[in-house]
Amino acid sequence: MNINIRNKTVFKMLELCKRHKKGKLYREELEDLLEHDDYKVEFERYNTKGLPITNITKEEFVDYFINLQQLDTKDIQNERLRIHHIQYKYFFNNLDFYEKEIKKLLLIDESIVKEGLKYTINGLPSYINFDSLDVIFTISIGNSFGWPYKNCIHFDVLSFFKLCNINDLKLFKSFIGHEVHHIGYNKFSQEVNISKFNPEEYLYYFLAFEGLAVKYCNNGQGILTKKIYNDLEQNVGMDTFTWNYLRDEFYDIFNEFKSQIQLIRIGKIKDLDDIKEIISEYWLNSCTKLQEKEEVPKLKHSKNYYFGNEIWGLIHDIYGKEKVFEVLKKPKEFPKEFNKALNQIGRTDLII
Repeated sequence: MNINIRNKTVFKMLELCKRHKKGKLYREELEDLLEHDDYKVEFERYNTKGLPITNITKEEFVDYFINLQQLDTKDIQNERLRIHHIQYKYFFNNLDFYEKEIKKLLLIDESIVKEGLKYTINGLPSYINFDSLDVIFTISIGNSFGWPYKNCIHFDVLSFFKLCNINDLKLFKSFIGHEVHHIGYNKFSQEVNISKFNPEEYLYYFLAFEGLAVKYCNNGQGILTKKIYNDLEQNVGMDTFTWNYLRDEFYDIFNEFKSQIQLIRIGKIKDLDDIKEIISEYWLNSCTKLQEKEEVPKLKHSKNYYFGNEIWGLIHDIYGKEKVFEVLKKPKEFPKEFNKALNQIGRTDLII
């Protein structure tokens, strides 16, 4: 596999930010930097059709960035920029810290990436191969810490050095594994005719996307499923507050999951458009129960990460990886296999 690590814009953007803090940034300089290929990938990804929340145009980001030091969160209309604003404020208040930490990006080489890929490979069918991988770091335009897109994975430096000690690479390797797992899952999905799924099958398949990346690459453990790797801490790289909150909410989430299945089965949820709307409003919602939708979410990842790990992780625990991907090709088999797995662990109270 050809691995390419791309981080050049980080150092240039840091210099622009230092000058911006002193009131010496010209709009044209920022616009020119955003024409770099690494930022073009970001804008292309954030403006992909079907993402759950607001897209970001170059013009929106430039206007935001030029004025960000004077903005209050409530004044920002774009949802992604509003969510990301706290990170940018922290960044501007800690430029000296970031200037020191950013130099450590130069320590990340191909060998470190390959270590992370071991988790990816362990969580995919053996025939899934990768020809090339671009690992992109930027001072990001958007709110996602990490994401996959085509043959790229991306990490936002603003969050990266708050979450990851470069001297403890176990955490970073799990991030690498997780994001590349998505690329592999998308390759696998090319074999599956998702457009023919009914809403119930689509829901199961959707929950596997993040759930299996957590299971195989973050050593996911919850109420139903157990960690895979003994030499790696459970739920490595997952935000502790978020994970504990969702774990405490497991039975409420499960009841909602079961209710959605029942609504599908009696015809109240009729088609893929209906279930996609529910996915956007419920499974991709990162707010706590006590938050209003307009607030900046307190959860660092949405319910599908946690819950997908629980239900698909249990299939892995009882039957192994081969069965997981066998069921993914025929998700109508999921209820039968899940119920059998529940019976194995004495949790028939959760049968769907």
